[in-house]
Amino acid sequence: MGKTVQATMGNPMVDRNTSELHALTRLEEETCYNDLKAKALEYCKLPIKEFVECSKEHNITVMWTCRDKLKTMNNCLNARTTREELDKLKLIKLEAKRAAIKQQQQEQ
Repeated sequence: MGKTVQATMGNPMVDRNTSELHALTRLEEETCYNDLKAKALEYCKLPIKEFVECSKEHNITVMWTCRDKLKTMNNCLNARTTREELDKLKLIKLEAKRAAIKQQQQEQ
């Protein structure tokens, strides 16, 4: 007649047949996002530093005199913080989580 209570109340992200994990918690996703930002800032350290130095020298005219450095900095950061890069980090985190769960199950 209808779905069982267990089927309707279960987690849709977990396949009951394989009991394999398909999702990250919100905290794990935020950790991935923070890692992505940290890696991007580390990679783009030089363009950021150049823009900051330029903006310190030109207070009022910063928008005109430092426009090229701003574009360079933004292009670098945008290239390193794409959705694809975030998805790569999430997949790595998910695989590590799956491996930890499998290892834990084998130890029991």
